[in-house]
Amino acid sequence: MNIYSWVRDNATNMPDKVCVQSRDRNLDFGELHRCCNVLGTSLRAAGISRGDRVTIVLPNMPEFVISYMAIVGIGAVAVLVNPAYTSGEMAHILKDSGSKAMILEDTWLKTYETIKDTCPLDTIITTGENGTFNKWVSGSAREVMAEDMEKDDTAVMIYSSGLTGYPMGAMLTHGNLDHQSDLMRLCMDADHTDTTLTVIPCFHSFSSAVNMLSMLRYGGSIYLMRRPDFKEMSEIISSKRVTSMGAVPTLYYGMIYHPDFKDTDCSGLKTLIAGGSALDIQIYKAFKDRFHLDIRHGYGITEASPTCAVNNKHIEIRPESIGPCVPGVKARVVDDSGADLAAGEKGELIFKGPNIMKGYFNKPEETKEAIRDGWLYTGDLGYIDKDGYIYITGYKKDMIITSGFNVYSKEVVDVLNSMPGIGDSAITGIPDLVRGAIIKAYIVRKDPDLTLGAIKGFTRNRLARFKTPRKIVFVDEIPRDDNNRPILDTLEQG
Repeated sequence: MNIYSWVRDNATNMPDKVCVQSRDRNLDFGELHRCCNVLGTSLRAAGISRGDRVTIVLPNMPEFVISYMAIVGIGAVAVLVNPAYTSGEMAHILKDSGSKAMILEDTWLKTYETIKDTCPLDTIITTGENGTFNKWVSGSAREVMAEDMEKDDTAVMIYSSGLTGYPMGAMLTHGNLDHQSDLMRLCMDADHTDTTLTVIPCFHSFSSAVNMLSMLRYGGSIYLMRRPDFKEMSEIISSKRVTSMGAVPTLYYGMIYHPDFKDTDCSGLKTLIAGGSALDIQIYKAFKDRFHLDIRHGYGITEASPTCAVNNKHIEIRPESIGPCVPGVKARVVDDSGADLAAGEKGELIFKGPNIMKGYFNKPEETKEAIRDGWLYTGDLGYIDKDGYIYITGYKKDMIITSGFNVYSKEVVDVLNSMPGIGDSAITGIPDLVRGAIIKAYIVRKDPDLTLGAIKGFTRNRLARFKTPRKIVFVDEIPRDDNNRPILDTLEQG
């Protein structure tokens, strides 16, 4: 099997059907198939073979879809990277993954140039006006795709920090993504007539599965937005060109209150899914009052490819819940010893099914800790009610979710503590209706002249912007428990 076969089959059966849309360009299945075949065979000619890793650093644009499917089509592995990452974060992923090639926008090439001596690559392909991408996809299609793969062969790697504080490559297989791509049909009745409004980035596992892969499988269409633009969103939604969207709660909040949505006609939308972070009940109610549509809350984790549960269309919706498990997936709630807890009792949520990752790339011990007897230990706390609906109540892992992105405390604290002038630090998440949470840091200064601006500048040079603290408070000390964990309740609130 190979998930690229969806592109090949749809190009045969409906070559003129538009499958990728954006403000500047549309692609039908025939053209997508041609571009993927040419890029794939060109990558092979450049020395990329089965199992090799190729890093993609692109926003939502047609070139992302072409690159993703071409790489998996030839049996290589697409390593998805957030373009907001700093050169240091990019260097870690390039080294850890052993990538042989990279596809990125020409405007971001300078990010790589600062690390190219320590992260040499055989092949660099750039998009944009001055890029080389068009040369790599020019010419006629060559019928050599797709490489025959096993279900357990890795298709994609997405980096997640787990409990370690440093990013590890979660290996998602062709079988994982095949399962995930069909959930829009099974849970939301989607088919070839649907078009997904794709605003959250496709390098995010939630967006790539729900918005992109489902439509490539069914013969539907993907409308790609490079970044949130509420005016463009309003125009597209009012034109009834899109039927569904999977997005983070922040986006739905914006639709409620942004002035460009004042007169938006949402009657063409039939499926709205929220994931990436908790859906505040206030957002759910305000959205339904305004647009008379339900937002269906779900839950996923990168290591589960990612979707585990959702309020699907065939059951009563319970917006404060993440819904029951999706088809093929099982859930349990366990205590610290791994013993099962009864309905309604709170503990750690664990999942098992065809969506669970193959493991962390070259990290056997960390994989064994995360996956035990086939069950993925999520580090998320919650309970399951008597009807099978799952509720998230907190996190066992030291993590903050902001605007749909996971931020692991250890990674941020390690950066803060590496700054000259800082003696100790800790971070916490402050509830925020729009972002879910914002990051607040407590800093013990060794240098009394150390400023907030200096700290923010230091972290922004080493961490993606969404990981940097938005609030910083100086304190005399950070109290800690017997396990050296910070006791934040006793610190100054401000």
